[in-house]
Amino acid sequence: MRYFLKFLLVLACIYGVLLLLPEPEPKEDIAFYGDTGFSVIAHRGGRGLVPGNTIEAAINAVNIGSDIIEIDVHLTADDVLVVRHDASIDTTTNGTGQISAMSLADIQGYDVGFHEIDYPNAAPQDSIRVPALRDLFLELPDQRYLIELKPQDVSAADRLCGLIRQHNMQKQVLVGSFHTHVLKHFRRECPEMPTSLGRTEVTQLVLLEKFNLSHLFISEGYTIHIPINYGVVDILDLSLVNKMHERNIRVDAWTLNDPESMQQSIYLGVDGIITDRPDILLGIR
Repeated sequence: MRYFLKFLLVLACIYGVLLLLPEPEPKEDIAFYGDTGFSVIAHRGGRGLVPGNTIEAAINAVNIGSDIIEIDVHLTADDVLVVRHDASIDTTTNGTGQISAMSLADIQGYDVGFHEIDYPNAAPQDSIRVPALRDLFLELPDQRYLIELKPQDVSAADRLCGLIRQHNMQKQVLVGSFHTHVLKHFRRECPEMPTSLGRTEVTQLVLLEKFNLSHLFISEGYTIHIPINYGVVDILDLSLVNKMHERNIRVDAWTLNDPESMQQSIYLGVDGIITDRPDILLGIR
């Protein structure tokens, strides 16, 4: 028992020291956000309104007043970045196949508006194709994009870096990925580009914050994208939002589609909400 008490005392001392460590310096402002304030972020271009990850969805999102277009990218067999969430074309088109094994021409032979399980009212629509990212940049060159790198292979990150530079989109793109090694590779290859925190980084940050130790986390990202909860565990709370704001790190809640969750997140002070239904969010922000 005596040794256990000593152990607890040592832990308490270590914890006390960690609490006293200084806060990191706040992140510098980035051009991507400017002075825009709260952001309505159209998830996959607002897939609840128009078939997602398409030029048609992005145009609609801009027309109704969305601030940022969130999209996903994959790399084709002929090294073209296409705007697509899934690794295959099976789920929403009238074709089948893995994107990494198909050419752009093959992929664009199918209709991406064929069906949408989650949002049947957003489909079917004829003659909608999986777009190349370069074509989206050309169609909406002044828009801001949140781009998620889906592949685990870093070659897609290299291609994205080059495409952003080619189209001079450095101030209009924020890049994220669930794959830590891909995100770290992109940061090395494209150091001028802002990124969000990856999944592992978010997990570390949230766990540290539960013990009031989030100041120990050194962030390379400028934005944290986070759900309200994970199962029965509340993740997004006022303490986390305030801590991130002290460090000039933006907090975006995802993916919220009902007014109640949106209002709850706005009350907590989030900087933006990622949603399939930007029309609903625009009505209550």
